[in-house]
Amino acid sequence: MSALTNAIDILRCFSTSRPNLSFADVQVLTGKPKSSTSRLLRSLRDCGLLEQDPHSRRYRPGLLTFELGRLHRAHDDLIATAERELRDVCARTGHTGYIAVLDGYQQVVLRIVPGSNPLRVVNPPGQRTPAIITSNGRAMLARLSDQEIRARVPLDYPKVPANSPQNFTELMARLNEIRRSGISDAADEAIEGVGSQGFALASGDSGELIGIAISYSVQATTEIERANVRRELGAMAAKLRRMTGDPLGQTIEQLTGLAS
Repeated sequence: MSALTNAIDILRCFSTSRPNLSFADVQVLTGKPKSSTSRLLRSLRDCGLLEQDPHSRRYRPGLLTFELGRLHRAHDDLIATAERELRDVCARTGHTGYIAVLDGYQQVVLRIVPGSNPLRVVNPPGQRTPAIITSNGRAMLARLSDQEIRARVPLDYPKVPANSPQNFTELMARLNEIRRSGISDAADEAIEGVGSQGFALASGDSGELIGIAISYSVQATTEIERANVRRELGAMAAKLRRMTGDPLGQTIEQLTGLAS
């Protein structure tokens, strides 16, 4: 672990005010011995985290750091873009919105957009829930291959609410229906009395996958309201897929003749 810590100390020496450094600069800034500094700089260069100018022999951040930073930025941009659109939908419908990601067979809530209705359903950011019992969780799973899904879901299938898929066969049937129809919904599953509708969004650049959902009280909403939520989410999904280059959005446009 000390080697990794020492390597990170070297990477932290670089900044906008210090975009390139000599061997001596790094040694002074880190206070490390010459031998270990030389060895770490060589390792960081060889793996692509640093580059070395062949003439000046000075070091600068390498292509790999750029690629990692680009992935991080794409992740933030994807969530921020989705949250802006979700806020508009929540304002129009009055219901609470969620943005989540997959972690194994669970989903983790990242962002919450409260609705204006008196009865609000709120799960705090960071909360983990089995993705197999939520609308946006199943929407995300449906975007994975069958092999990836099998690798994520425990062989000892977890105990789930009565309205959720009770075994892996039922889960795959539900996911295949989502793939076919593009509709993912849930009712009386993760929280009793609560329903939700969701979809998954993938970045065309990074492949980052997030789930977006609107939740509401099953008893306090009418079928007309739920149909309106479905329309709002459908329009939001289509818009976001065009904006983010989601491969699913491109496929839909080609199938419907909208691509030109």
